[in-house]
Amino acid sequence: MMPAPSAHRILLLMDHSLDFVELLGSKGVIQGVSSAIKPLGGYDPQDLLGNHYQDIIHPDDWARAAKAFSRALHGDKSEPITLRYICKDGSWRTIRASARSFLEDPAVKAVVVLTRDITDQIEAEESLAQANRELRKLTQQLMSIHETERNHLAAELHDDVQQILVGLRMSMEPALGRGGANTSADMIKMWIDLTQEALDHLHNLTTSLRTPVLGNRGLQTELRAYIDRTSAAIGHVIEHDIDADLGPLSPEIALACFRIIQEALTNAIKHAGARHLKICVHRSAGNLVVSIRDRGPGFNVAEARNLAAQTGCVGLLSMRERATSVGGSLEIKSGAGSGTRVRATFHPDEYAEAHKLRASA
Repeated sequence: MMPAPSAHRILLLMDHSLDFVELLGSKGVIQGVSSAIKPLGGYDPQDLLGNHYQDIIHPDDWARAAKAFSRALHGDKSEPITLRYICKDGSWRTIRASARSFLEDPAVKAVVVLTRDITDQIEAEESLAQANRELRKLTQQLMSIHETERNHLAAELHDDVQQILVGLRMSMEPALGRGGANTSADMIKMWIDLTQEALDHLHNLTTSLRTPVLGNRGLQTELRAYIDRTSAAIGHVIEHDIDADLGPLSPEIALACFRIIQEALTNAIKHAGARHLKICVHRSAGNLVVSIRDRGPGFNVAEARNLAAQTGCVGLLSMRERATSVGGSLEIKSGAGSGTRVRATFHPDEYAEAHKLRASA
């Protein structure tokens, strides 16, 4: 059944809309659909003519749609309702729809259903909500980690360095009482050894805590040194392919790059038990691309991300936050038995330009 001429003109007017309009008969049969249904749902408008409107609506939404249609038939004002409809490819999209009866209008003779596709809006809102939940959890955990680190430092200084220095003082006090006389070479050597042990503990502690000095020429050197130290610690060679010239980098991007590699390696070694690792850092088409691959057992990324947000494991969250904080992006691909790849992409030139604009504002 073709729509009435005036109804047909309504459809023509709606052809340039981002949303689509349906014309329904009194039994709910589709008499016309604007062409906006094609880019949204994949249908040619002719595909739907003669079908009942419920044919493309999710079964869980039938009752709500029928109630709204009934209200429209009785001339009652209906509030917009949210429905899911099936696309031609079998996927589902979400619309907000409102209906009004023009069955008594000889120029229309249809129930006009106006729709607005809100699928992208819903997905964007959910992504934003998820990001906010992760950010809140990350903030809480970083505060907790800060306190834990303070306690760790206090314990390290007390249990190691302080005890060594106390032992050194106790061994030196008798010699002081004797005026330094008869102090044996062995005693002096013991003092030197204890002093050196305290210095070694302090050096290891400060090395683990310090922020690497990274600049235009420093990132490559620091990365190679860190990878070599980690390789020696685990007893396995970590492959690396790092461009000799990474171009100009801001200190913020260089540090984010270093920390992401640091976190990814720690996760691969500690949690996945990976032994075959490769790190690539390249400057390509103006972008800085960082890739960390391992041949570990792999994991479900979505489940791990949700679990991290719930339990406060900040490794995955902190890597993503470090990348986005400097205008970059982070992608993690993994699967059972296929290992894991962490890929971060930075845009040094864009970040530098944005930094200049902020500074001049």
